[in-house]
Parts: sequence; structure tokens; C-alpha cells
Amino acid sequence: MNKNKIGPVGLYLLWIVICLIFALLVPVLSSHSDSSAEVPFVIRTYAIIALVLGLFIISLLNIFIFKEWVRRYWYINGIITILAGSIIVYFLVKILNQ
Repeated sequence: MNKNKIGPVGLYLLWIVICLIFALLVPVLSSHSDSSAEVPFVIRTYAIIALVLGLFIISLLNIFIFKEWVRRYWYINGIITILAGSIIVYFLVKILNQ
């Protein structure tokens, strides 16, 4: 029996909530900056990057940590892995071709 207190879906939701809280705190974090500064844009971009990379890493870790769940709900983990991985590969290709 698995003794983990948080399951694979809980990991996904926890990471999404953490990234959303960080993205929503951008106005508070950048309140001291000039109104025309790019600080809010950059911080939100970092939150999106962290969200995509985190979801990809969690989906890969779920394969090893929650084997039973992945066997039963392989399509959920597979879709998240493929979507996050394709976003990462797309931007890596765009960066390398500049």
C-alpha cells in the first residue's frame, strides 16, 4: 500500500496553485518599480516557465513514484508529458534557430 499523503493529481494541483499564487503576487512584488518597467512581464514569464517545466518534471516523476496510478490513468500523465514536453522542445528549437 502506498503511504504517500499526496497523490499524483495532488502534486499537479499543488504545483499549479503555487505557480498561480506566484503569478498573482506580481503586482505586490513589483509595486516599487516604475509603471513602465518590464518587471511584471518578466516575473509572469518566469511563473509560466516554472509551471511548464514543473509539470513536465512531475509527470516524469509520477512514472516512477506512482506506478499503479500511471498504469491505470496513463492517458492523463501522457497528455501532460507530451504537452509540456512539446512546449519545451518548441521553445528550445526557437532559441537555437535565432
